[in-house]
Amino acid sequence: MSKSVRDILITCFLLAFGLAARPAFSWLPQFTGSSANIDRWDFTSFPVQWNLNPATGSNVSGSRDVHAVIAASFGTWLAAPNTTLGVTEGAQSIVGSEEQSASNVNLICFVCTDADFTKDNTTLAVTITTTADRAGLSDGHGGTAGFAGQIIKADIIFNPNITYTTGGTDGTDLQVVATHEIGHFFGLDHSAVVRAIMFPFAGDLTTLGYDDVAAISTVYPSMSQSFAPTSISGRVALPNGQGVFGAHVFAESTTGSLTIGGNLRKTPIGTITAPDGSYTIKGLPADIYTVSAEPLDDPVTKADINSYPSAFGQSSLQTNFTTRWH
Repeated sequence: MSKSVRDILITCFLLAFGLAARPAFSWLPQFTGSSANIDRWDFTSFPVQWNLNPATGSNVSGSRDVHAVIAASFGTWLAAPNTTLGVTEGAQSIVGSEEQSASNVNLICFVCTDADFTKDNTTLAVTITTTADRAGLSDGHGGTAGFAGQIIKADIIFNPNITYTTGGTDGTDLQVVATHEIGHFFGLDHSAVVRAIMFPFAGDLTTLGYDDVAAISTVYPSMSQSFAPTSISGRVALPNGQGVFGAHVFAESTTGSLTIGGNLRKTPIGTITAPDGSYTIKGLPADIYTVSAEPLDDPVTKADINSYPSAFGQSSLQTNFTTRWH
């Protein structure tokens, strides 16, 4: 098994980045090993449940209890169009340590002290996923993993030194952070779409953007489709014809049409190029788009998607180009 720790750097309202004016980028899955091994649950292998330790410290206050917040945050993802997520709420837990939680417990904890938050005091929470390195390994549930990258356990640990609010009090909005972390629980990496839930810096969002919907519905597609997804493919290259690896390519609608129903926000949707510069943007609703490519050079950087280069056998991403659009 490999234990993949995602230290989620989420700070509140980083105005120095000029968030409202930044261009948008793409969502990514997490990977185990090669790019063929996208991290994801197999909901047919064993029951997947989340288990809340409801204990909190004095750093959590507000009008709702933490159970209501976590349940609502999972519900946001479960309601995503074109998506099937076979996760349910399990029994509450009294475990106060992520390392001591059982293999069949996906712990959500506010009082755990074994996660290291000393490296960056702006880290609001970490999601720790355990994945299989290859098929045939024990899945910790009495069976064996069916593929490399199969998630077999995920725990979400909130920083006990951060002041959280569940509503009506001062502090970081707990539902904002929980919804983001649950995206990691399902195997999603960061997005550089500023108004996406999976953007790695905290804002004020608790509803999914189109970029988030494209991500979760591509990894966990539903047999029943509420909209017909399309895709855009192409290649990003330098003037000498060399492909650009790691370019953020995103499709942005040129219309005001809300092409996906429900409580969603319209955002660009994108992907990142392969070593030869090729890309396919998936999960697009039918619309009219412009396609742009940008280097990953702030506010989101390689460090925010650190599984991506190694998944293609590369050491770094290319940023030696300027924005291009079509």
